[in-house]
Amino acid sequence: MSTQSARLELRIAPESKELIDRAAQLCNTTITAFVTEVVLARAKEVVEGPAEPRGRRPRPIGGWSFELPDDWDDPIVDMSEYR
Repeated sequence: MSTQSARLELRIAPESKELIDRAAQLCNTTITAFVTEVVLARAKEVVEGPAEPRGRRPRPIGGWSFELPDDWDDPIVDMSEYR
């Protein structure tokens, strides 16, 4: 691991900084570590392509392919429609 570092400065809205600060606190890490992790992951995705395809894609089952509706995994609130 290199002991050298480079500086990156950002200008963002105060509300954005507060949100990032809160997210870093919730992850029990520093703002620098949080921002670095997120930005590097996004940069790798842009340069190398996503590690996994985004969104839900139909998977062939028995040679057939189908698409699930967007809300297929929402919790069922009203069971009367399933009787």
